Amino acid sequence: MPRPNRFPVNRGASHYPPSPVAQAHFLPPAPHPNNSAPPAPERPALPPLPAGWTRTFHAVPAAYPRQLREGTGKLSRSSDPFGNTRPIPGESKAARKRRIEAAVGAAVLARLDADEWNLEEALRAAPEGLFLSVERWTRDTPVGGHTLVCTHPNGTQKEHWHPTLHRILASDAPPRAFGTGNPLPPTPVLVDDIWLLDHYNHGASVDLNQGRLGCADVWDEVGRDILNFIVGVLPSAKLSPAKELPWQLLWRPEGSAPAVKVMGMGGSYGGTGHVMAAHARPDVYHGIFLADTLIQPRALNRTAILPTDEQDVGTHLVRAAMKRRDAWPSRAEAGRTWLANPFYATWHPEVFKLTLSHGLVKANPYIEDDDGPVVLATPTWAEASVFIEPTSSGRAWDMLPNLQVPVAFLVAENRFPVQLNREVVWRAPLARNEKLSGTGHMCLQENPEAVAEAAVRFFQTHAAGWGSREEIRAEYDSLEAEAKL
Repeated sequence: MPRPNRFPVNRGASHYPPSPVAQAHFLPPAPHPNNSAPPAPERPALPPLPAGWTRTFHAVPAAYPRQLREGTGKLSRSSDPFGNTRPIPGESKAARKRRIEAAVGAAVLARLDADEWNLEEALRAAPEGLFLSVERWTRDTPVGGHTLVCTHPNGTQKEHWHPTLHRILASDAPPRAFGTGNPLPPTPVLVDDIWLLDHYNHGASVDLNQGRLGCADVWDEVGRDILNFIVGVLPSAKLSPAKELPWQLLWRPEGSAPAVKVMGMGGSYGGTGHVMAAHARPDVYHGIFLADTLIQPRALNRTAILPTDEQDVGTHLVRAAMKRRDAWPSRAEAGRTWLANPFYATWHPEVFKLTLSHGLVKANPYIEDDDGPVVLATPTWAEASVFIEPTSSGRAWDMLPNLQVPVAFLVAENRFPVQLNREVVWRAPLARNEKLSGTGHMCLQENPEAVAEAAVRFFQTHAAGWGSREEIRAEYDSLEAEAKL
């Protein structure tokens, strides 16, 4: 096979401010109140799993309490916490633009004015616990394989991992090292258990947290939710056969069951969450696979992030979320409009189909008509609240040099300056990297085949021996020297 494209070892002086670039704040989880989760939401059927695998669905306690005072509230999917941004018949473009700008400003201020409270303050407030919607794939006869925990990009759902995971499980690729393509000894890819998590205000998790969502978000919550699941929920869940697990899984104190080590699989800001979780508890991770994660040395202040124009780096993605259409008369109509949008037109057909089936929900769940009006499963206000985050990326940047687990950076070709990419992929001591040619940031959606191939190399390299910091760098250096001959 041709060698993967990659970033050579970065030994030059950094072009970015020295750490810390953001104030550290990662609230430790406390016991979840284990209040009752709502029943499982109705969702369309999914394609079958490979033979010998079982699929189940669960409500999993989210990290408790939330890191922001405004992280819980009374919001639901149909809420408009920042104002209505939907088109109004007869409204001029200028008038709608003013409404959207007002909503962007409200979203920005909701985050900038949010309080990052300490544990004592949060516990005194005693909010209800939130939940994550989780899908589990379990091998009926374990083979001693890995447990995977998968997290998704902003504005998407856990189901977007399905096409990649199916290809990982079916792979018979010859063993090659991640990042270099060097041949490896026979190293089968062994996976026994896969857990796919919807972020607490995304997808089916919105149904579980109706009337309890807040208007401000922080990316740290992804890491806290992952870690809370690995430490407080997963060990007990692993003790029972998959078919015997209840819908609602309970949080239990660490030590109640044997600890479980996982492989983290994260797309975009979902990968940033794995970095934060593994930084806090490297002992519960075998390694992390990052599909174009969003880590930059960024900590924006009010002056930088308050909206001024549509090119403002702090608000343009918030504005894009606010402008998104969120309702259609049918799934078929949603599909037609999406295919006309260049953003969706590049997506793999399998991912696009899953987006139609699970990225949309009935506008009125009490109407039985499956061909009736639909809305986004992840509301635009929730997507916008994630995009406004000013500090979590900087926190993750600061964590990378002390991240003591193997990290695979799969970097999409068409995003971020080259210098930033070259620096971030070498900040973690045990990092390897590959470039994914011909894709944008949404590589998990655009090219699941290539993401799966890279993930298989990650597993193969881990099984054969990931290498020390010095060994990894020597391996990359040898390829650069070879290329110059």
